[in-house]
Amino acid sequence: MKKAQSLSMNTIVIAALALLVLVIIALITTGRISLWSRESAECSNNGGACKLVCADTEKQYNAAKCTKIEGEATKVCCMPLT
Repeated sequence: MKKAQSLSMNTIVIAALALLVLVIIALITTGRISLWSRESAECSNNGGACKLVCADTEKQYNAAKCTKIEGEATKVCCMPLT
């Protein structure tokens, strides 16, 4: 590979990384990243189910959240044992 080709390849890689950083900054400043993190914290999005008590074939997953519905008891996220 010639030196001139190597230089242009480095330039392309640096430009792509810079673009990625700009996109991440834009997501953070517009609040879109918090929307994604809220959705990914939901129990059902992690393969679990919200229940009052987990069955013997399930384990409680504290990192995921169950949506609190007014008038209902607090539920926990139950994940199937693997």
